[in-house]
Amino acid sequence: MSMGNGFLKNVVGERTLVRGRTLVRGGRVPLTLLLLTLLLVAGADATPARVVAETNPAAGDTAFLPLISRHELPHNIWLGEYYNNPNLAGEPVYAKEEKRIDYDWGEDNPDGLPKNYFSMRWTGRWEFEVGVYTFIVFADDGARLWLDDVLLIDEWTAGMGEYDETVTIDTAGLHDLKVEYFERTGDAGVSVRWRRTDLYPRWEYSTHKNPWLEGTAYEKGTDLAIQEEWGEDCPEGLPCDSFSVEWDATPIFEKGSYRILLYADEGYRLWVDGDEVQDAGWYTSEGGAEDDWYDLYVDQTEYVDIGYDFHDRGGMAEARLWAVRLDLPEWTAEYYGNTTLSGTPTLTRQEEGIFYDWGLDKPHHSLPRDNFSARWSGQRYFHSGFYRFGLFADDGVRLWVDDELLVSAWRPGRGEHLSPLTYMSTGYHEVVVEYVEYSGEAEIRYWWE
Repeated sequence: MSMGNGFLKNVVGERTLVRGRTLVRGGRVPLTLLLLTLLLVAGADATPARVVAETNPAAGDTAFLPLISRHELPHNIWLGEYYNNPNLAGEPVYAKEEKRIDYDWGEDNPDGLPKNYFSMRWTGRWEFEVGVYTFIVFADDGARLWLDDVLLIDEWTAGMGEYDETVTIDTAGLHDLKVEYFERTGDAGVSVRWRRTDLYPRWEYSTHKNPWLEGTAYEKGTDLAIQEEWGEDCPEGLPCDSFSVEWDATPIFEKGSYRILLYADEGYRLWVDGDEVQDAGWYTSEGGAEDDWYDLYVDQTEYVDIGYDFHDRGGMAEARLWAVRLDLPEWTAEYYGNTTLSGTPTLTRQEEGIFYDWGLDKPHHSLPRDNFSARWSGQRYFHSGFYRFGLFADDGVRLWVDDELLVSAWRPGRGEHLSPLTYMSTGYHEVVVEYVEYSGEAEIRYWWE
């Protein structure tokens, strides 16, 4: 895995984030806008100004952008400027504050811009811990990313790709970020995220065309998380009833107690620091699904190597692995004997994780096998960075993080649901997961990547 040691200092200056402009198309500048501009300039140090876009019928189309200094913007948010050309030339059509850069327009276009040949610039001040960070940019077409005026990613060319750069940040606090993007023709999309790579490294994997990890690997790569459900299918290029995959990562574990949750259909082996600590269905001929866990205690902050081997020998194929911290607050789980989370819960208890496959059974004897619902709520601890939350459910799910609804799939069916990219500052955040089971099998798994 890539863990570079680029060294970045925190640079905070008095630079101007957005230059003050009044743009007029037809007609004269209204006196009220001129007075408002003067008031904003005079009070810039006292009152934070928000980006404003207005239309004045008497003067034709008028786009008004007040003066905004870098220190007036709230931190941990983007200021996006949108241009109707691919070169960030001239004045932006409009500007707005945004929680995330996570767009897939396909062959469509952002509001107010042409379908092709447009560009954007996002700037902001974001909170970082001391640590190793990997910045990941997906773009179709070109993109650039700066951290504290250091150009980290420079892919200002047509074409689709995902790019990353790993650096070490040695100063905690706010750091300046700038992202530029352009679209020429065809599909359009861009997303930007970063993560503490020392805490949450990517999983390195290799696939094999046999169930025993034998011979030369067919493919090697990296995954952000081990959450795979192939069903009766398989990874591209592999035989669907006889393949194997091995994953390996070396994250930092802070002092504490952990539970490694895992699921395999069919066989698996789990390795910790080179020792095989657990297996099921790997050495025997029996198939079937295995839902298991392994408890790990770390007495000081240190790197721990985790390996996960998986193989499929016929039928359905699914592999998942997730670690939860046991000495942090548990989830409050409420189970209801109806599909609407209504009335008094039939059962309330504390639970360590949301990682269940009840099959055709039920969570508790007091609940029906079908037509029940559940809610998990609790304070969860995050390190600063962008996260994408994942839910796999049979049937429906909803997810809130700090009162923002990120996933809404309250319907029958089996599938995976991913949230938009969400920035989490260091500390505890309120997370709520809701689930409904209508009929047939029941399964719910929550993770983030």
